[in-house]
Amino acid sequence: MERVEAFVSRIIEGWSARLFGAKLQPVQIAKRLIRAMEGHQTISLSKTFVPNSYVVSLSPSDFAQFEQYRKSLERDLAEAVLGAARERSFTLLAYPSVEIERAEDIAPGDMRVSCALVDMSGEEVEADAKALGAVESGHTMVLDREALLKDRPRAPKAMIEQRDASPVRLGPDPLLIGRDPQNDVVLDDRRVSRKHAEIRLRLGRYTLYDLQSTNGTYVNGRRVAEKVLDDGDKISVGGLELVFRSAD
Repeated sequence: MERVEAFVSRIIEGWSARLFGAKLQPVQIAKRLIRAMEGHQTISLSKTFVPNSYVVSLSPSDFAQFEQYRKSLERDLAEAVLGAARERSFTLLAYPSVEIERAEDIAPGDMRVSCALVDMSGEEVEADAKALGAVESGHTMVLDREALLKDRPRAPKAMIEQRDASPVRLGPDPLLIGRDPQNDVVLDDRRVSRKHAEIRLRLGRYTLYDLQSTNGTYVNGRRVAEKVLDDGDKISVGGLELVFRSAD
C-alpha cells in the first residue's frame, strides 16, 4: 500500500500548488478512485479484473475549481489508476479513463465515484466471472500486469537550457521551476514565484503547466496555463528565458 501511496503522490503532487486553497484536493480524488477499483474486483480463471472506466461527480463549487484544468487532471487521475493496477497485479479490459462531472446533489468537499468495466470497443462488460471468463478465453485483448509493464511509456530525451547554468535533463518525474531553492530549476529573481511552473511527462509528451504564478508563464511570447512543448520552444518565467530541447 505504501508504494501505491507514493506513486499517487508523485503523479498528483503538482496539483496542490496549482489548486492552492481548494477544499477538495486531487490526491483525495485519486485515493477514492483506487478504493473504488479495489472494491470492485471480479476474479475469473487466473485473473482479477477491475473497472477501467470511472466517473467522478463533484459539487458545483468543487467542479468550478477544477474546470480550467479538468482534461489534464482527468489524464493524471487515469495514470494514477493505471499505476495502482500495476502494483496490485490487476487486469484491465482497456486503458483507464476518468471523467469529472458536475452534480447538483453533491455537497462541497464530497464526491461520488461510479465505475464500470469497458472493453477496447467502448462496450460495457458485465462484472461477473462468466462474462469475464468468455473475454479472457476469447480473442479480446486484456491488459494484465505483464502487458501493463511492457507498455509503460518511455520518457523521451529532452532538457531545459538556461542562461549561465548547465542544462537540466527531463525524465518521468515532474520538473519544478521557481524561486524556491527546492525547485529543480531555481531562478533567483523577484519576478519569479516560489513555485512558478512545472513540466510533466504526459502521454509521451512533455507538458508545461503554470502553477498560478503571479506574473504568468509564457511560451514563444504567449501566456499559457498549460502547453505541450515542442523542440525549441522558448519559455519565459518572470521575464527570464528557458529553452526546451528534445532529442526525440
